[in-house]
Amino acid sequence: MNKFLQAVIGLAVAIAPLTSSPALAQAEEIVIPAIAAMSGAVAVTGQDAQKGIAVALEHINADGGVAGRPLKIQLYDTQGNPGVVRQVMERLTRLERAPVILGCEISAGTSAAAQFAEQARVPYLNSSAVSAELLERGYKWYFSDQITADTEAATVVEFFEHLMTQGDVVPALLYEDSPRGAGTIERIEALLEARGIEIAASAPYSRSDRNLLPPVKRVQTSGANVVIWAGYTEDVVTGLQAMQQLDFKPYIVGIGGGPGDVRIPQLVDRGFIEDVNLSTVDYFNPDMDRAQRFVKAYEERHGIVPSSYASMCYRGVYTLKAALEKTLESGQELTTENLRAAILEIDIPGDQLISPFSRIKFDEHGRNVGSQNLIAQWKNGGTKKVTVWPPEVAVEEPNPLN
Repeated sequence: MNKFLQAVIGLAVAIAPLTSSPALAQAEEIVIPAIAAMSGAVAVTGQDAQKGIAVALEHINADGGVAGRPLKIQLYDTQGNPGVVRQVMERLTRLERAPVILGCEISAGTSAAAQFAEQARVPYLNSSAVSAELLERGYKWYFSDQITADTEAATVVEFFEHLMTQGDVVPALLYEDSPRGAGTIERIEALLEARGIEIAASAPYSRSDRNLLPPVKRVQTSGANVVIWAGYTEDVVTGLQAMQQLDFKPYIVGIGGGPGDVRIPQLVDRGFIEDVNLSTVDYFNPDMDRAQRFVKAYEERHGIVPSSYASMCYRGVYTLKAALEKTLESGQELTTENLRAAILEIDIPGDQLISPFSRIKFDEHGRNVGSQNLIAQWKNGGTKKVTVWPPEVAVEEPNPLN
């Protein structure tokens, strides 16, 4: 093993199970690897995923584990770097011979991981990346219980059409140019154009940029009054600060973990957050009744409500648990082939999930056919995210178009 790979593998974190039952504590542990970006430019995604995994393990093992055995997750840091992802995946598949790998990785890293898993014939269970393109490659070993860019795009356009009933709407697109941001925006653009809706401006940027005044100014001068924005936390904070500096106050429909990050009120002027009606298309919000066990446990541990990043791999660990349990309860060993077959048989009803999903069930392409989005909006002086869309799950009405 080269020194660089040794350094990467050295960044693994064991998330140990908490067991209150003597019988469970004495049973053989099930150890499954997971990958996430716990350092680097998007470290917040992996760090929050790690926290969500810890709460999931606490709950699963308190409830009897997996077929009477405690579950443990070994989390590996990828730095969000596809090159590092490939080296970690090589270690896990060829040397460690992992029977399944849980992914809490951003889209760029997930693309590399899915390709490697396909070659190695090891199930890769993605609970983070939303890239729909990965599900169009014909992979047999890639499964995603997450929403996709297609679902996000449809939700954005439905909400946009709702705003159109309130007055003239001039849309612009602002997005970070990774496969995650660009892929979702591309789908939204196609849906808007199919409806004959003209886009005033399309402004991509690199998420490594720390000066977003140029793309924000481009959107402002276009005359847009609604900005559809795909971004991560760091670039959304920088962009909001640029908007405030330019006194630009569009109605923002955000996509991705950035606009809905629970830290936003501590990082950006709260009054300005409300001025721009900051909203986020999401797969989790802490005000959902079905999420309260997770939310309360997370708050007790960390003193803050969980972010969507934290929720994604809490949910993913439960999807993993279902596959492990199905395999063990049928008397089979935890092999790659058996776990792939078990994943295809999973059907978890929505009332057992912390997301707005109707269920978790995979089609032959590895897509979760039960995934659904919600839209949450910052209210109460920019301090609290409230579910506002779709109407059937909304807690409050969305703010009107200014």
